[in-house]
Amino acid sequence: MIRTLLHGHVSPETAYVVQDYPFGFRLRCKIRYWIETADKGAKKGAMRFVSQTTDPRKSGEFWNKPKAGTYHDLVVMFVDEVGHVHCDVIGLWAMVECFAQFRQNYGCQLSEAQAKRLELLEAYSRRSSPTSWAEWDAKQANTPANR
Repeated sequence: MIRTLLHGHVSPETAYVVQDYPFGFRLRCKIRYWIETADKGAKKGAMRFVSQTTDPRKSGEFWNKPKAGTYHDLVVMFVDEVGHVHCDVIGLWAMVECFAQFRQNYGCQLSEAQAKRLELLEAYSRRSSPTSWAEWDAKQANTPANR
């Protein structure tokens, strides 16, 4: 699957907009997507994927209530090969293999801030689960490509 990361879409004003999106069975509308970062409270620094559609039954451009996902430590937004927008997440408590998969899927496309956040999450994960990481590192060192 080809995944092209989208950067800089952090509010309704800077959102990634899809002009022709289904609304119900017959109508079409606009939809916009962005990644919201909490700036206060217990979730400060956490991110979530948000989408919002227009209502084609109302005159003008009326935006419906935004639909916000669950907060995660790191959220990326991407477009797949058919043009659909998705998100992927990783958190401090992700399994060791998830960090490798996340890096494989997005590593070269991450912004500087996202790459630093991923490194920080991995460092915390290594401290909280040293045995799992030691087993993973040993397994990776014994793969044919790394010998």
